[in-house]
Amino acid sequence: LTLPTVSQSGSLSMKVPNVHKDPDHFITGWVSQPNTRGTIDILWSCLVTTFLCTWTVLCLNVPAASDSQWVILGRRIRWMLHAIAGPEFVLGFAAGQYETAHKAVADFKEMGHPEWTMRHAFFADMGGFMLYLQASKPFPVNNKHIQWLVTNKYLEFPQVQAIDIWDKSKADRLIKSLVCLQICWLIINVLARAIQHLAITTLELATVSIVFCTIATFFCWLHKPADVKTPIQLHCRFSTAQILSEAGDVAKKPYRMTPLDFVDNLGPSWSANVMAFAGIRSGPQQRPLPRFTNDRFPHVRKIRQFLLVTITLFSDGIHIFGWNFEFPSRAEQIVWRAASLVMFLTAAVFWGAEILAGLHRENVWQLLRTIIFRPSQLKDLRKMRAERPPRPQPTPETFPLPIECGASATMWILYLIARAYTLVEMFVGLRRLPRSAFVCVEWVNLFPHFS
Repeated sequence: LTLPTVSQSGSLSMKVPNVHKDPDHFITGWVSQPNTRGTIDILWSCLVTTFLCTWTVLCLNVPAASDSQWVILGRRIRWMLHAIAGPEFVLGFAAGQYETAHKAVADFKEMGHPEWTMRHAFFADMGGFMLYLQASKPFPVNNKHIQWLVTNKYLEFPQVQAIDIWDKSKADRLIKSLVCLQICWLIINVLARAIQHLAITTLELATVSIVFCTIATFFCWLHKPADVKTPIQLHCRFSTAQILSEAGDVAKKPYRMTPLDFVDNLGPSWSANVMAFAGIRSGPQQRPLPRFTNDRFPHVRKIRQFLLVTITLFSDGIHIFGWNFEFPSRAEQIVWRAASLVMFLTAAVFWGAEILAGLHRENVWQLLRTIIFRPSQLKDLRKMRAERPPRPQPTPETFPLPIECGASATMWILYLIARAYTLVEMFVGLRRLPRSAFVCVEWVNLFPHFS
């Protein structure tokens, strides 16, 4: 068995006992794997895991027909960087897409189409169906658009099998399985190091935070096709003018995204609302839209919202586990602690504000006041809530509100500053590590055994 030793100079060296050295300088016998690792091993393991996770997890929407391979590649690299710098944001978008797809399946089932699966719903919301109207430019339609068109007899229900949709997907289940194995290996290795009181580097800790969100993102996008290049065409014998005319007053306003904005205006999103609020042009500028953007804000409710909040807070809180790590300097340790707290607290405040805002939009406070102080009026209030018209769709004029944008921007800036420091420190901190950081885990000691 090879054993690590520390020389007088403080460096790690190896002893190879119980082997016979013959005169020709060969070693006869079994030589075990050295029980140490180097800085390059730590870097390689973490960087490869991060790249594999953030690259393979992405299931972006269908690109426009005019997008070149370089444009598509650049968009994917940009989202991969988003997944590294802020994995919680990518998870939030994925969770929102899962929520809308799940609701679409339920809505189609009520319409009498139980064959509309999660794959159909994801495919529609990612711009997988392109509508061709008479005398009009084609544009993508999502689940709500298709439901409205089918309900109002403008379009036949799409007879598309789930297997045909999945055939368009470029997702390789073998590669994703190997990535999951790599993720599990990293997490188990870090946990084993903690059990055996071996030093864990900040790079490993930050990588665990990234892959933790990535696992949740994998599950949210489990049924979403990946790397679809061409949509399925839906042909309609009606014209845009005829549909808008028969839709009535709700369709008279000029559209911002597609002619079916009165059904669903694809908001709120980062490019259509936040960037428009700031006066910055973002996303595709052609109208109607040639593709759906990937940045529509999530609208997650109930248990799925609880899970999303829990996962994102735990992901940010993982950095706090490095509170008592040994850093190259005392100042770096203090700043790491501050950055970890800032990331966790800004995420907590953000989700708290979002939950309170959601309760306010649903008039839950009025319902609670009635339950507590005027229970006799509860029946009338529930009837009024059931009969109230749906809230108008968000537009750049109504979302975000100035105070909402200012508060969110402050938290985002604080979060990004703290995040930037942790991303830098996890590499800079490798210049000086405890000796036990280079000792590998003794796996045999983790399991009960006779000796």
